[in-house]
Amino acid sequence: MTVGIVGLGIMGSAYAGNLIAAGVPVAGCDPDAGARDRLTARGGVAHDAPGDWLTGCDLVIVSVASPAVLADVAAQLGRILRPGQIAMDTGTFALADKMAARDAVQAQGAILLDAPVSGTGAQAAKGDLVIMASGPADAIAQIRHLLDPLCHTVIAAGDFGAGSKLKYVANHAVALHNCAAAEVLHYADALGLDRDTVYRMLSKGAGQSRMLDLRMPLMMSGDYVPATAHMAMFEKDLSIIGADIAAQGITAPMFAAAAAMYDRAWSLIPKDHDTAAVFEVYRHADDST
Repeated sequence: MTVGIVGLGIMGSAYAGNLIAAGVPVAGCDPDAGARDRLTARGGVAHDAPGDWLTGCDLVIVSVASPAVLADVAAQLGRILRPGQIAMDTGTFALADKMAARDAVQAQGAILLDAPVSGTGAQAAKGDLVIMASGPADAIAQIRHLLDPLCHTVIAAGDFGAGSKLKYVANHAVALHNCAAAEVLHYADALGLDRDTVYRMLSKGAGQSRMLDLRMPLMMSGDYVPATAHMAMFEKDLSIIGADIAAQGITAPMFAAAAAMYDRAWSLIPKDHDTAAVFEVYRHADDST
């Protein structure tokens, strides 16, 4: 069984590493030579672009950063993949972009699953993800065993697109919990409390959250590079979620408040920094008063 990976960034390279460690042969492609070199060093086979090499893969994982790249890759896969061959897109995109990619991939009879993941790059490196797979149930069942090295949980979400809807809900929660952790740490600083003591208490108490556990240590240290999740990527995700909330016609004041915090952060913080850097909005506000 061979897995092909299109896109060897933070997430794609983590998928490759975990599959190779589990004994699954991996071939992958990325325009970045450094990403290709890292795959080769791990024992994978590297290419600079999608090509006929993908036809020998039992699963093709797409891990790209923008809807424009997704559209281009999907068009290529539609021409390259065999009828019945299965690909899955793990990114967070608007449903319209996902549907267009599905139609392009399936033009010649291949299958595309919508399978976004919940978790940071650091979690991906440890296989500590949730995969929300949506699309034909028989296709998900066919490749299910290949997902085990990547995650601790696979959720069969239903029809194509349901996985993305779950991801919107997941990242809605992540945005709120990131901002909550930042505000709590800011309050603790104002009280003159020892940060390590605060973190130990919160991580063991009723106020614990997964994002607090992952991101508060970064807020405490100010060590935002390398990022577990880039500010630029989260900007894209929150824009998608905000547009979908508006389309649903629902009230979401907590999301609006968190999005406003990130709007301020994006004007202050380099976009290659970790999303934990939203904490710097508080420090900057105090410095400005």
